[in-house]
Amino acid sequence: MIKAAEKFAGTVLYDILTAVDALYAGIDADQKNWKAHTPAHCPDGCGSCCVHFEPEIYEAEALYLAAWMLENQPERADRFVEDSEAGTNGDRCILFDPDSPYHCTVYGGRCLICRLFGFSGDHGKDGRIRWKPCRYMHLSAGISDASPCSQYDEDEMLQLFGATPPYMGVASSRLLALNPDDIHPRPLRRALPDAIKKLKMLLRFLTPPEPDCPSPHPIHPLSA
Repeated sequence: MIKAAEKFAGTVLYDILTAVDALYAGIDADQKNWKAHTPAHCPDGCGSCCVHFEPEIYEAEALYLAAWMLENQPERADRFVEDSEAGTNGDRCILFDPDSPYHCTVYGGRCLICRLFGFSGDHGKDGRIRWKPCRYMHLSAGISDASPCSQYDEDEMLQLFGATPPYMGVASSRLLALNPDDIHPRPLRRALPDAIKKLKMLLRFLTPPEPDCPSPHPIHPLSA
């Protein structure tokens, strides 16, 4: 759990942050089980899925990422508010670093689609789960019946891997349920600065003012 969320205890924002945290933790657990069964894995230092891609996110995702940045990268969060960094990186994600071996600079606070991509499935017309690996994925040695460019249906996955991936539709529905009125996702470079501003403004109201410091030269009332 993001420690910074505790500062918002007793507010609706706190409920949103803790709910998103629980949602992400559930995704991580489900994907950990799936990754243990599937032969596919991302190449070391790939990051190709982030090139020429900027996620559009809902406010709950933006608030969680903003809280994560205020805790882990507060100075950078301030730069986003000042709009000195939000407009950079061209058409790719503003949080993508091509010179880093892991590329994502906010991995612990990353958005929903970034968590789901590659290791989650969707439903076909028959209502059953299916999975299409990212084309850049590698397969473990010894798996001859699987191709990283194929799409697998539920029966094929159970036969080949003995498991199925988590269904991304469930995660998306749970996220949307946190704020049913928030139905229009926004580009990350727009949503994130606004979320940071919102959290910082609320913190100003929630943080008790420091007591007045006594003057080193107090003024005594004149004697009668």
